[in-house]
Amino acid sequence: MKQHLLSIRVAIAAFAFLVFFACNKYSSSGDGSGNPNNIPVEKTVTANLQGRVLDESGTPVQGATVVSGGVTIQTDENGVFSFSQIKLSSRFGLVKVNKPGYFTGSRSIITDGGASNYVTIQLIPKSIRGSVAASTGGVVTVKEGDSVSLPAGGIVNAASGSAYTGDVNVYASYLDPTAPDLYKFMPGDLRGVGKNGSETALQSFGMLAVELEGSAGEKLQIASGKKATLTFAIPGSLQASAPATIPLWYFNDSTGRWVEEGTAVRVGNSYVGQVGHFSYWNCDAPTGTVNFKVRVKDQHGNGLAYTYIQFQTETMGTRGGYTDSTGFAQGLIPAGQRMVMQVVTECGSVMGGANVGPALTDQDLGTVTVTIGTSDLTLKGKVVNCVGGKVDSGFVSAVVDGLIYAAKVRNGEFTLPVVRCFTTSTSVKLTAYDYATSQQGTAVSVTVMSGEVDAGTLTACGVVADQFITLSLRGQDYKLSIPPDTALYQKLNGGGLIMGAYRNFGTDTTTVFMVFGTSNNVGTTGTFTYNQILIDVPTAGPMLSYMGTQGKCVITEYGQVGGYVSGTYSGSVRTYADSLPLYPVTGTFRLKRQF
Repeated sequence: MKQHLLSIRVAIAAFAFLVFFACNKYSSSGDGSGNPNNIPVEKTVTANLQGRVLDESGTPVQGATVVSGGVTIQTDENGVFSFSQIKLSSRFGLVKVNKPGYFTGSRSIITDGGASNYVTIQLIPKSIRGSVAASTGGVVTVKEGDSVSLPAGGIVNAASGSAYTGDVNVYASYLDPTAPDLYKFMPGDLRGVGKNGSETALQSFGMLAVELEGSAGEKLQIASGKKATLTFAIPGSLQASAPATIPLWYFNDSTGRWVEEGTAVRVGNSYVGQVGHFSYWNCDAPTGTVNFKVRVKDQHGNGLAYTYIQFQTETMGTRGGYTDSTGFAQGLIPAGQRMVMQVVTECGSVMGGANVGPALTDQDLGTVTVTIGTSDLTLKGKVVNCVGGKVDSGFVSAVVDGLIYAAKVRNGEFTLPVVRCFTTSTSVKLTAYDYATSQQGTAVSVTVMSGEVDAGTLTACGVVADQFITLSLRGQDYKLSIPPDTALYQKLNGGGLIMGAYRNFGTDTTTVFMVFGTSNNVGTTGTFTYNQILIDVPTAGPMLSYMGTQGKCVITEYGQVGGYVSGTYSGSVRTYADSLPLYPVTGTFRLKRQF
């Protein structure tokens, strides 16, 4: 029961993840054999994905082509892209970015149905490193210690497969595995599929991006039966731990996976290996992992959104990923390693952190509070309701540089620090929400750059929430209103339905959702039995979670797709850590039918 509870919660959480960051509770086997008990079966899910594309200097890239889930869009003036309800692989959800003059950028994520994901992709300039005659082959130096050696008479046109005899232009770039910002520009993430077909986490000892083009710009490849030789310099900090031989992995940009193919041999302080085709190539050792989760907030109690969390180790360099829009992150970190976890701004400054490990079991790192300085942007203001009274339970949404942030409203006031890595002014859109009246106001625009900005008085009035779910439990009443909270009306694999809503805002986490199996599929008005009800409510301490089984749901309205499903529910729940006592629960709901 607890296992199912956690899996469903993952499906509604809005996680951000990169490299080892993942929206699930499972770990990868470190020996390359895989562990079918810990790694869930890959499936296709519907999820959301947003992110930002940067160039080599960290400047947002406008007009880059971004592809994910079969959908193609362009980045806006902030370099931001956003996909809503797209189909992704649950294990290797892939997003790719193309821009003339750059290698294809990409990221692979672990996700689940209903999740909202965030990534940053920094493009690598596609620079020519040298040219050789196809007839004679030759060596091209990428940088000191890194090279590409092409075979004589071994180049073909990639489209036609016919022999190519002209000059070969070699475009290449070395990716330093110890670079702290590797997570931004490496393809996929540090997970691969071994020769035995099992998924494993990876430790990189060197990475090369290589593409070949003819004199007329045509794409070239290595001829069948021929091999090119790659030489990777081993970074100084990894030389003591670098093995004598290491698997070679190429990045499959159709599936988002690193795939094991071949072996590299250590020669001095370099790895040398042969490959039969070009993409990104990586020298990687499989490594063990454990799960972690952490929540980050600022000094005002707001969840710290889109913030990089890195884990530094003595032997494995630095890796990490992003928090989601609520400041929450969960994923995988190296097992058995002493690490320093740091909360880092996009500008590269460290705001806080903690010592972690050596971790041999899953880690709950709790809540980390950091202070955002006054030199960064701080938005402040007041919020009133429809009658001019102070809003004491709500939040303000702020769209800054294309991304959405949120600040709590208490006693009619809000304070929202935002770290901006841009020196230009921008227009921020602010919208106030009132939980008590289930209303929101219209957006107000304020021009900002940095420092403290007074946004004046915002009104949370004018737009009434048209979806809701209420909850009565242990003498307390709760209400989730959409907007500003989030509805969940989602199919289960194999049939069934999850129906409910959630609020995941900083430490204020409230969740109510019912799970219907195939035998109790809701499809009309009437009385139904839900298989499970799962509830989270905020407390003065940690969030309190409840679960129950076999409750009653009465559907009084069942509209067309896009219409409403309304009714009541009742049952009994317990905290999932205990079997007793049982507490009665009742509530009402009105949600939009999605299918």
